[in-house]
Amino acid sequence: MKKLGYLVLILGVTFIRTYAQSEPNTFTNSIEKAHKKQQFLSKKVLSYDIAVMFGGKNHLEAKVTQTVGGDKIKIEKSNGATILFDGNEVYATGISKEKLGGARFDIFTWPYFTNLPYKLNDKGTVWSNFETKPFYKKTFNTGKLSFTAGTGDAPDDWYIIYQNPTTKIVEGAAYIVSFGKGKEAAEKEPHAVKFNEFKSVSNIPIPVSWTFHLWTDKEGYGTQVGDVSLKNVLFLDEANFSKPENATKVVAP
Repeated sequence: MKKLGYLVLILGVTFIRTYAQSEPNTFTNSIEKAHKKQQFLSKKVLSYDIAVMFGGKNHLEAKVTQTVGGDKIKIEKSNGATILFDGNEVYATGISKEKLGGARFDIFTWPYFTNLPYKLNDKGTVWSNFETKPFYKKTFNTGKLSFTAGTGDAPDDWYIIYQNPTTKIVEGAAYIVSFGKGKEAAEKEPHAVKFNEFKSVSNIPIPVSWTFHLWTDKEGYGTQVGDVSLKNVLFLDEANFSKPENATKVVAP
């Protein structure tokens, strides 16, 4: 499983309460049902146009094509560059050597966020800290997702998943990105994603408008630092995930 690297402020006071779970997967099962995981996995390929802004700058404009399980991914950037994960290796064309690390980050990060509700029980996932926490003016169920050693590019990453207790939908996640810098450095600057809008595609909710924020466990969501929009979201029956000609292999750091 590949990962990337992920909310709460009420009058400056953070409230946390442990809530009962009969089994660790009770939390994730309710999320998967709300997000219609079985229907999602019955599809083959998900395609969408993505625009990513951070710090007021355009980070990525591209067409993303991915198998619903995320085992194959292709990013076709608006500048003509291509990044491909063929299920085993990452390849890139049209990207300079010094930016290849960023290409590997992109190929696993944005598709992972898009697929987040369907990745909660992947191999190597570990769950703990089931609590209720404030989510703006509401109180949401949360659980902490971490990973066993050797899972993906960044097994030291963790996520705190925020679930709407009424709809059971994932509306956000706090997280760290240890890719290329390690856990200790990453935990000094945690962030969070907030899913602001979902679009029903084949009766399946897909997050199409996200914002990214600074985050602390004490205060929750803070300053917005980025946003993502997805357009032209659709399911396909097939796609080409062949290695591009003259592609450069992009290795993990």
